This record gives sequence, structure tokens and C-alpha cells, in this order.
Amino acid sequence: MFCDSKMNKVIEVQSLSKSYKLYSSKTDRGLDLFLPFGKSRHKDFHALKDINFTVNEGESIGIIGRNGSGKSTLLKILSGVLTQTTGDVHVSGKVASLLELGAGFNPELTGRENIYFNGALMGCNKAQMHQRITEIISFADIGDFIDQPVKVYSSGMFVRLAFAASVHVDPDILIIDEALAVGDVRFQKKCVDFMKKFKESGKTILFVSHDIFTVKSFCNRLILINDGKLEAIGNPDDVANRYYQLMFPKAEKASLLSENKAPMLTLDNSSLQEKYRLEIEFDLDSSQWGHGAAWINRMRVGGIREPNIFNWDDSIEIEMVCQWNSDEILRICTEHSVLPNMLMGFRFENAQGWVIANFASSMLEDDAFQFDLEHNSECIIRCRISPMKLAAGHYFITPSLAIGTQDQLFPVKEYTNLIHLYCDTSTAVLGQMRLDYSIELLELV
Repeated sequence: MFCDSKMNKVIEVQSLSKSYKLYSSKTDRGLDLFLPFGKSRHKDFHALKDINFTVNEGESIGIIGRNGSGKSTLLKILSGVLTQTTGDVHVSGKVASLLELGAGFNPELTGRENIYFNGALMGCNKAQMHQRITEIISFADIGDFIDQPVKVYSSGMFVRLAFAASVHVDPDILIIDEALAVGDVRFQKKCVDFMKKFKESGKTILFVSHDIFTVKSFCNRLILINDGKLEAIGNPDDVANRYYQLMFPKAEKASLLSENKAPMLTLDNSSLQEKYRLEIEFDLDSSQWGHGAAWINRMRVGGIREPNIFNWDDSIEIEMVCQWNSDEILRICTEHSVLPNMLMGFRFENAQGWVIANFASSMLEDDAFQFDLEHNSECIIRCRISPMKLAAGHYFITPSLAIGTQDQLFPVKEYTNLIHLYCDTSTAVLGQMRLDYSIELLELV
């Protein structure tokens, strides 16, 4: 048991480790069982190693990492499905775990009967579930199939009912493993709306997902697990950048790519030269990730009214000088079976991490972006963005380079949230941006 503190901690994990014994055959497993004091015939696999963190009431924590890093093992221990090998775990409050949706359902029972059965597993009596069953059935929205045996359900109906039954038991903590990807698009939207309301009610969420944009926008903090170890914990942007650095490491020869560069191209005058410009000189820092085969040397943002500030009716120009090592790029194209085409683009996000727009050369049918990568190694591009009529607030631009096509991309370099701009406007915008539209009265009766 952990000591009390002034902060209302609902999850405390201290020196947590989980190990498994791996055997090469059933014979070795039997000999290890019946001859425990003889020669060991197994290898120890450490799924989790010395994990330490705390979660406060009301926090939404995202857990990210490669496949096989130990994320699901961690959630199963926190849910009580698995027992840790060493360390201490303390969870306060009622927990609803969405690990393997419907794992406790009986296929011979009807959907309605399984709702009561699932509620009993979650610690709710029949009277409590009777009060909630109408809401659960409405949320699942599977019609008359609610009174049919679960074994006749489609996979979509099954996960809809399983999600609805799991979240409507008034938990204090929700532990979710990729469960927001269930069902069709409309049901996914319903799940996301439920999660937002759950979060707004001050309750706690632990959320595993490979959708980095979702966890960044949804969670207060991120935890990165790598090879069973806690690699990083903290600000979503910082931890996500570290994740990308692990997923797309620099080439071993990346340090050589900065040597013997050709003379750098120079940015010419912008068509918006009467306004301010934001010029960025690039250097190695924690905001970038990706292969070392390509890079951006300089960037300029034109059209802003003063440094870092634009108005909702401003047009913006983004210019950048890109360079790449032709031999290394062609090697990557061959190794990953992608077309030898260089792609450049920008991602526009708000302060909550929601992607507002993408501007990419791969979305344009323009011969100017057809490179001969064997002979070309540098270019200047300019992107003109017409007024987006955004709501007032903070925005971030992420430039990136890739090779291939829009359908088959290999990321080469990204500079996450490199440019910070503020939209300063008094114009009312209901939503994130105002779109041009018209409304016509067709008939009045």
C-alpha cells in the first residue's frame, strides 16, 4: 500500500515488472515442473521492467509504443486480469476495462442476458443493471437482435453491444485498449462523444492506441513503453516525438549526410513582401524525427501581420529549401518498394492537436513535383494558403518530407510543431473555422 498524499491519486505503480518463462518444447516445460531443482530449461522473457508512474483523478493518460512493447500487459495488470511478477500496484475506484470486448460474453445467451451477466462481472446487481439496460440497448442500437443469442450476431453488432455494456456501469476509471476503433464510422463517433463526456465529468481514463493524433488531442499526458521499459512520460507532443524517433530512426550514415553539401539554394522574394516574415534556420533539436536521408535547410512564413500573428482573412505563404542525399533516397526506395518521388507538405494543427488541414505536393497534379532523384538533390517550394477564416487561437505548422506516393508513403523527415502562429481576430467563428457558403430560400408556405 502506498502512502497518502495531498493529490488524489487513483493509480500508483511502483517498480512493476512482469516476466514469463519461455520453453522450446512441452518436454522442457514438464521437466521444469517435475524437477524444479534441476537445470533450468526455460528462458525468461521480461514483458515489463521496473515501471513507475502515478495517475491523478480526472487525468486522461495515453499509452503508446510499438507492437509487443508491453502496453496491453500493463493494462491487464492494472485491470486485475494479470498479476505482476514484482512491484506494487494500487488502483482506487471502480474500474471498467475494455481490453478484449465481449471476452466474458456467453454466445448461447441473448444480448439482453449478456448485459446482466456482464454487469454481474463488473460488480453490479440485477436491480442496478435493470436501471441502465434501456440506455445500454439504445447505445448499442442493434434493434431486435438484442433478444437473439449472441452467437448469431455479426462482428459489428457484437462489439457494439460489448462496448455499450462495458461503459454503462458507472466506473471511476476506464481502461481502454484500442476499443475506440470498433464498429462503423457512426458508432465510432458515438464512442468518442461518450469518452469526451466521461472525461469532462472528471473521471479517469487510460487509453492505449496507435492513433497518435487521437491520443495527443484526447490525453493530458502520454506514457511511452519501449521493450517493456518506461521510455518517456509527460507532455503529449514531447512523448509523441520520442515515439516517432523510435519508429523512424536516423540512418546509420546520417552524420555523413551533412558533409560536402552542394551550395544551398536561396529563397527569393515572396509575393507578400509588404508584410512581416517569419524566418526559421534549422538545427538539430528534439522536435524532429525521421531518416537522415533528407532535411529542410530554411523556411520562411510570409503574409503574417506581425511576427507569429495572422488575421483570419490573411493569405499565408510558406517557403522552404529542401535537400536530400540522392544515393540514400534511392536505396530506401529500393528497400521499401516505393516510387522514387520526393513529397513535401505541411500539417496545420490547433492547440488541442486536432489536424485542421494538410497541404501536400502529393495532392496536386503538377509536373513541377516530378523529380529525377538520381540527379536532383535540392529544391525550393512555396505553398500559398488562401484565407482559412480560423477561430482565434494558437496554431502549429509541421513541415515534413516523404518519398513514394500518396497511397504508399515512406516518411523521411518531420519537424513536429515547428512553427507557432496565433490567429488574432474578433470575428465570431462557431467551430474551428468558417467556410464559405450560401443559403437560399426555395419556397415559403
